[in-house]
Amino acid sequence: MNIAIRPEIGASARIVQYNRLRYANILITRPLLILVEHGTKILRAGEEEWGVPAGGCIALAQGETFDVINAADGASAYVARWIAFEPETVAAFAATPGKGRPFERAFTIDQPHRGFQDAFADCAQAITEPASIPVEIARHRLSELLLWLDLAGGRFVAPKPAGVSDRVRAILSAEPHANWTSTDLCRALNVSEATLRRKLAAERWSFQSLLIDVRMSLAMQLLQSTELSVLSIAQTVGYESQSRFATRFRARFGFPPSAIRGHMRPDPKISAASSPCWRTDCPMP
Repeated sequence: MNIAIRPEIGASARIVQYNRLRYANILITRPLLILVEHGTKILRAGEEEWGVPAGGCIALAQGETFDVINAADGASAYVARWIAFEPETVAAFAATPGKGRPFERAFTIDQPHRGFQDAFADCAQAITEPASIPVEIARHRLSELLLWLDLAGGRFVAPKPAGVSDRVRAILSAEPHANWTSTDLCRALNVSEATLRRKLAAERWSFQSLLIDVRMSLAMQLLQSTELSVLSIAQTVGYESQSRFATRFRARFGFPPSAIRGHMRPDPKISAASSPCWRTDCPMP
């Protein structure tokens, strides 16, 4: 397993999780579609709640924050696949007429049409096999999946312009292992430290809190979607000490990194044939 990214097209991965866990305050950084294969997904935002059973799908809007629960079904693992769209792709589709209702936060499909599922698989292939799928076909496939979503009754709203925290997140995500300082970041953004502090505070962030969130969010994704060791993941996100990383991870999510993988027991429902090795050089921000 791995996270696959195709620049200017999108990203995709497969999640396998054996324990029921709640992830608090998860920011959706790209328009996202999640197709649940086994288990149940529950999302909460304010007073709203969305439940996604096995076989169901949920679309999540960029910039929204959710509490997320992934629940396994008995002895079987929770398994899901996701596709993240580039904001420009969604903005272009949102500008065209359609039947779907624009949603601000989330939209669920309990029983997606077979054509929707096929389009989802085709998009995942276009992202994970760039050498065999021309970029023009890849873009067409993503537009087709958005059309299936529209026919199911929902469509993404056009993403809002990127804020300062979004720009900072993108810079930090490109090199999460780097020894970042606020001075380095200000140089990259060409702003003063006072200006950066003020603008981040206006969006309820600080440099340190944003850096930690970027690193821990990436670590969570790598734990869910790859077979990298905990030490390798710690180093990928800038921690030479595995114990220090585990402490920081627990402080962010409320459980240790090992809880995501459980004891990695084999699941007969997850065959090698259904688990392609998706490779990437850089994880999704």
